[in-house]
Amino acid sequence: MSKPFEKNFGQGNRQRHNSMFGPIVLIAIGVYFLLNNLGYVSGVNWAAALQLWPVALILLGANVIARQAPGFLGGFLSALVGLLAVTIFGYVLLFGEDNPILERFGISTSAPETKTEQIEYAAEGVDAAVINIDFGLSKAEVYALNDSSNLIEGQVSYLGDLIFETELSDDTAVVTLGSQTSGGWFFNPSNWGRFTTGDQWQIGLNPDVDTDLTLDVSAGSVSLDLSELTLNRLEIDGGAGSAEVWLPGGDYDIKYDVSAGSTKITLPGYGRQSIELDGGAGSLTFYLPPGMEARLEVDGGAGSFRLNENRFHQVSGDEKDEGVWETAAYGDATNQIDLFIDVSAGSVKIEDLQGR
Repeated sequence: MSKPFEKNFGQGNRQRHNSMFGPIVLIAIGVYFLLNNLGYVSGVNWAAALQLWPVALILLGANVIARQAPGFLGGFLSALVGLLAVTIFGYVLLFGEDNPILERFGISTSAPETKTEQIEYAAEGVDAAVINIDFGLSKAEVYALNDSSNLIEGQVSYLGDLIFETELSDDTAVVTLGSQTSGGWFFNPSNWGRFTTGDQWQIGLNPDVDTDLTLDVSAGSVSLDLSELTLNRLEIDGGAGSAEVWLPGGDYDIKYDVSAGSTKITLPGYGRQSIELDGGAGSLTFYLPPGMEARLEVDGGAGSFRLNENRFHQVSGDEKDEGVWETAAYGDATNQIDLFIDVSAGSVKIEDLQGR
């Protein structure tokens, strides 16, 4: 009769208390944001704190070990680990700016400054170009140069280090433009509004040079007036940014990936183009000029699809957003465009250019 009693008694002695780590950390976070809203806390260094993410893993592991201690001791040790976490990260957040102790451990304690620089590269001896531009988080405007003989020129604002590399091989120029930052500045909320309207990239390209153009919008907002350029190929990674694009005439291929951004594309009025577009979860609107014939191959997935059914007729497929659509004179047209559209959860609209 004594064994069940002894077993239950032993289990009771080994009962562990709930972890105090989570409640202490949540309370500290709440107090911080309350003080921040009241104006008592400012100038915190998120970038430095985020570089200590391995310390967070160590503290979480220490909390798991602390909870293995029996009875009150487990809860007490868990609380100590929670207080240690609040102390370490609180110190880094509040006193991390230009802190020599943290810098001694290789932790970047100052946010990068916004810099503005003029860039240019001459087009002398250049018949063709391969241009790669990564806008990062910046707002940007791209246009054709009408009053300059340079291959590329403009103004860029950036955080960290500017990447502007040029190479000339025979008569082909290769240009790479972007920026590189160190530390966790992207995750620092104080950096999210660092770019103002005056800081946006202004990039001009030579309209007379045959160009393979690759643009990475990332999370920025861009206006791409490419309508006067001479393109051999165009590739755009829309990321989560928004973009408005005007395409030039001519014969070339286009690949456009949109993750979750909003994109408006004005299609050219002449030439032959092939556009492969992955819509992801983005919103896509195409504006088709009245004299341009088109063929659309659509895989709508879970997205929505809309077009002018007086101008297009479906030549294959049973569903509106699954199959092939063509304008009436597509087959014999000199000027025509082929669109291959694959959307998963996004929306696609084909609208007439008139009135825009």
